Order: sequence, then C-alpha cells, then structure tokens
Amino acid sequence: MSTPTARATWVDCARTLAMFCIVWLHADAAPAGLGRAVGGAIALFFLLAGYFLPQGAGRVLMRTGRLALAWLLWSLLSLGLMAAAAPDFEFSWQRSLGWGVAAYNTPLWFLKTLVVYQLVAAGLLALRLLPRFTWVVVPVLMLCSYTCAPAQYAAVRFDYFWIFLLGFALRSVPPERIGSWMGHHLPALAAAALVCLCQPYVLARCAQWAGLPWRHCSLPVGALAWALLMLLGGVVAGRYLPRVAGGLAFCGRWMLFIYAAHSFVLAPLYGGYNPHFLWNVWVPVVVIPLLAVAGWWLNRRFPRTMALLLARKRLT
Repeated sequence: MSTPTARATWVDCARTLAMFCIVWLHADAAPAGLGRAVGGAIALFFLLAGYFLPQGAGRVLMRTGRLALAWLLWSLLSLGLMAAAAPDFEFSWQRSLGWGVAAYNTPLWFLKTLVVYQLVAAGLLALRLLPRFTWVVVPVLMLCSYTCAPAQYAAVRFDYFWIFLLGFALRSVPPERIGSWMGHHLPALAAAALVCLCQPYVLARCAQWAGLPWRHCSLPVGALAWALLMLLGGVVAGRYLPRVAGGLAFCGRWMLFIYAAHSFVLAPLYGGYNPHFLWNVWVPVVVIPLLAVAGWWLNRRFPRTMALLLARKRLT
C-alpha cells in the first residue's frame, strides 16, 4: 500500500474552506452555530492527516519528529511574541505549548494532539494492528465518542482519533479517484451530509429514552458531515470554478503556516479594534490570502526555516 503524495487541487481547496470557518470563528462576532462547522473543519484536518500518513512505523515516527519540532518552534515563536507584546504577562509553560486550555496561540492544541495521534498510530503499526484491524477499531472508537464526554480542558482529546484512523483506512484509494467519485455523486453526498447534521438531535432523544449517557454535540458523525461538505465544496470549485479553485488551492498549500500563524494577525482584533462589521466575515477573506502570500515569500527567502515550521522534509 503506497502513501498518497500527489497534491490534489480539490483537497487544497477543501483545506482553505475549512480554514475559512476557523479564522471566522476566531475573529469574534461570527454567527451563532459556526462552532459546529469548525468542528467539521478540525475533523477534516485530522482525516487528511490520517490519509497522508506513511505506511511504516519508522516513517511515521520520522514525520512525527518533524511535526513535534514544528510544534516546539511555533510554541517558542508564540511565547516570544507574547513576551514582546506584554512584557509583564505571567509565564506558563502549559499555555506556551498549548497544553490545556487558554494557550498563548490557540491552534497549538491541534499540533500537540496530532503528534500524540501519530505516536499511537506508529505503535499500532509496529504491533501490526494497523492496517489489518483498522476497520474494527474505527467503529468501536466512533461509538465510544458518542457516550464518553471528551475532557475539554485535558492535554489531549481523543474523540477525533477515530476520524484520524478513518483517513488512514481510506489511504489505499488515490485522491483523484476519490475526487472523481465524489464529483459524480455530488447531490446524493450533499443530501446525506445534511441528513447526518440532524443526527445529534435524533440520537439525543433515543439516548434519553434508553437511559444512556449522552453529550449533545456535533461529534462524531455530524462533524464528519461538515467535513464532507467542505470536501464537496473543494470538488465543486475544482470542476466548475477553476479560477476560484486556483486561489483556494494556493492558500491550501500553506495551510499549516496559516493555521499556526493566524492568531498573531487576529491579536489586534482581540485588543478592542474589532469593528464587528458584517459578522467579521471579511476577516478570513483578508487574513488567509495574506498569510498564504507571506508563507510563499518566506519560503523563497528562508526555505529551510519554512521547512521546519511546516514539518516538511523538503518544500516543493
């Protein structure tokens, strides 16, 4: 089984659509309910991380090491900027690393969680439990995520782990084949996603009737439905809006840089300069292309540094 490596335009477009939701939510004044779409955006990132994970345990450990180094560098950068902007702030190593709640740079929790997910995956690969039993582990963990409330303030959230493994299970199918299949079944997949978005309310009633523990949230199938809608958006852009797809795909190529750096751009908005205009939908429209261009420029000037920040062995 080979690791998917080729960049697919529609996948990069989907990444940008997911990042749009995240930046919009972090920009404040966003519409109520956007948090559920952001849950789908996070699910999409974990799904793609699992999909592009290498096969062997050794290769996974090497990739995890690069990701851990990127996490450390972004943590140090966040800490340095915080110290420069507020010299009298109270230092906390947990907040500087995104270990727990209220990190100095909010997105660091994702990098930390992904490092742990990849370490667990490397162990399962070494024990030869993956990929042999992947389709057994995924449904078990999915069902557990329905009844086991995640520790919102814990160091690592494992309620996305089944989505990460789902991506790993799908990696035998090339991206172009997945995109083509989704393009031929757009109406049916969109309808299925919309139906799944209603499942938390239905299952909450069923759990109440059966006397089972239940947490009312969009995970697990609801978040996956949002992720599917973002993937469908990438397919639509790639097939019918080539000019739009070009811009979205360009931003998607710098997604880790945008994800880890957008809090620095949004910091002045948190300080009281936010005009709250049109629910701040203009913020992701400005911030995402701005950071994509910044990432492209920094890569041209400092390619080795950007390779470290992007957790890549080499940049193309």
